[in-house]
Amino acid sequence: MRLKENIKVLQNFKELRQDDKARHQYVEEVMNDVCQAYDYNRSLVELIFNMFAPSEAVEFIEANENQRPLTIRTNTLKTKRKDLAKELIRRGVKLDPIAEWSKVGLKIYESQVPIGATPEYLGGHYILQSPSSFLPCMTLAPQPNEKILDMAAAPGGKTTYIAQLM
Repeated sequence: MRLKENIKVLQNFKELRQDDKARHQYVEEVMNDVCQAYDYNRSLVELIFNMFAPSEAVEFIEANENQRPLTIRTNTLKTKRKDLAKELIRRGVKLDPIAEWSKVGLKIYESQVPIGATPEYLGGHYILQSPSSFLPCMTLAPQPNEKILDMAAAPGGKTTYIAQLM
């Protein structure tokens, strides 16, 4: 509660501040409250508060607490995205295409089966992968017979997508 109140004061400091309290004291309280509420270390909180206004810093930290949606990438060497989607829907998976820019990604909303243990997963028809990992591969636009070195290959999602594109 104090965190939200202090953020409110900092957003309209001239009108809402207590006469005996300086701006840096409010910011200090907000940073201490963030460290306590979100279990962030002080150095990281200070770095974030140096980059953003206090309200934006708290918004950024709160956004980091939200779980990202589960997404998968279709292995087009083994199946088509629409066929994979139909099979997963038949198994009780609620999903949608990620976005217009991706022809291989699916966002999973809910599943009655473990996404990492379906026959399609075990058969290599898809891989669990974040859409942000699709983009470097798409931008690279690898061509057959090119030599590409992936220097950050763990667990290998981008590498397998590069291979798939080639």
